[in-house]
Amino acid sequence: MLKSKKIAVLILMASSGAAQAYQSYTITGTVTAPRGVAVKGTQVIACSVPYQECKIEVSTEVDANGQFTLRLPGKGPYQVLASLDEDGDSNGEYLAVARDAAAINAPTSGLAIAMWKVGQQQRAAAATNTDVPALQGTWTHSATSNELVLGSTIKQIASSAVPVGYGTDLGGTFGAGSQTNSVIVTESKPVTVSRKMTLNVAADGTYRWNITKTMPDGGCTKTIKQEKIGRLLTDNGKITFATANGTESWSNTCGKGGSGKIGKSHETYDYSRSGNTLLVNGSGGVRWRFQKP
Repeated sequence: MLKSKKIAVLILMASSGAAQAYQSYTITGTVTAPRGVAVKGTQVIACSVPYQECKIEVSTEVDANGQFTLRLPGKGPYQVLASLDEDGDSNGEYLAVARDAAAINAPTSGLAIAMWKVGQQQRAAAATNTDVPALQGTWTHSATSNELVLGSTIKQIASSAVPVGYGTDLGGTFGAGSQTNSVIVTESKPVTVSRKMTLNVAADGTYRWNITKTMPDGGCTKTIKQEKIGRLLTDNGKITFATANGTESWSNTCGKGGSGKIGKSHETYDYSRSGNTLLVNGSGGVRWRFQKP
């Protein structure tokens, strides 16, 4: 009976901590669209570092005035995206990445996001530097490097110094009265990842992106396979992969595995192109060198 009560208390503590975290970390702001376009139905999405994984994703819908509040599990940093899908095809006809894809920490208020029509942005890019049509074709990348990968760690922290909403507090490390608490924390860690990617881009910027990643997983080796389908955007040295949907599966050498669907997401990086070489750089260890035959 005593054991059951202790478990119940731990669950209550974890739930309380999570609720406090969501109350403490918010990003608020306003989304606007081109004249004549109603913002109703616009989704605002916050995606955590590392952006290419987006393991922590929180979304909300704007109100009639374009205002939004994102309630987040931590201070970030995040990239924040606004997307409006007018015709229901999941592609997002209007899009914007807040603050030119800069990292945003919570709490933040008054964030202004001005959406633009995707097709117009692509035509403008094509007219100025021919980037979108020049990216048409099949690009491949293969390399092994250190990347930031989200993982859970148990930390011992002084009982009096555990921040409100910081991870899942399991209580005293050595029982009641302990000088330290054991806290489960989810954070990004550098991991050696072998990554192979094939990116097929159509003339209008739509893409099919196949990714295979192999990395250590405890005492095992984990392989993740993803296929992402979406639309590619370029603007002023930035490249955005606006994924509409996709699939993911994983397995490890210890006999475990699983699969699932990939929802709407975005990734924005710095990029440059020279002939048949496409360089994509960003936080979290992103140093991708794509080649086209």
